[in-house]
Amino acid sequence: MGSIGVVCVVAGLVGAGLLRWLPIRGRTDGLPAAGVAGVRGGSKAALKVAVVELHLAGAIDVGRLGRLRRVVHTGPGRDVTSLHRAAWTAFGRDLSLADVAAAPAVRRAREEVRAELVGRGLRCGQARLTMAGLLALAAGGTGVAIAAQEAFWVGVPLAVLSLTVLCAPARTLPGRKLLREMRRLHPLPGATPAGPEEIGVLAALHGRRALRLLLPEFAACAGLLSGRAAREAVARSEGDSYGFSALSGPGDDEGV
Repeated sequence: MGSIGVVCVVAGLVGAGLLRWLPIRGRTDGLPAAGVAGVRGGSKAALKVAVVELHLAGAIDVGRLGRLRRVVHTGPGRDVTSLHRAAWTAFGRDLSLADVAAAPAVRRAREEVRAELVGRGLRCGQARLTMAGLLALAAGGTGVAIAAQEAFWVGVPLAVLSLTVLCAPARTLPGRKLLREMRRLHPLPGATPAGPEEIGVLAALHGRRALRLLLPEFAACAGLLSGRAAREAVARSEGDSYGFSALSGPGDDEGV
């Protein structure tokens, strides 16, 4: 196999990388916080941020057993995305986050978010992801064969690199740049509390870290954190330095 195999692996990795990370430029204008979350973690992350923003606006709250419910019936407002509207509509009855994610209207709205981000050049589409995955798998298999048959110290790094490309997030280069620049402009706060609008942006950019810091009780009870993170967040919320309850209404959030 020798040098021909190495060339094939490199060519496969270059092709997989181009499929995953191009285009060079993307459109970021007018992207809401839920869209930014979608760039970071896909439509599931976008839904979580939409739920957080609806809660901060006083539209939904969390009840027993972590089920979310609508607490106002006048609509989520005009300056919201279709994902916000679909989630708000689904909360006409008490639902868990998983139930909301499975609701037909919410699934359609999540698909719209995914399609918009692909159209903006910020996320890689499913077809390109599949092709990139096949190329990376082929390159990885060739790397393993090289390591087994001829050159261990050449084949293993190529196989590991192939696995890295295969498991990389579906963000394109513009998507990565967007997150990097926004995180520089919106770091997690230290001793300074964040306001409700900023919390949505921080949750979109930093995910669970922001939720554990800024909305520990609501995030834990609503199922926005993993089990261990939820327990830690609830324990930390007892001594919350921000001085407000995550389950409070919009009036209580004004002092944040």
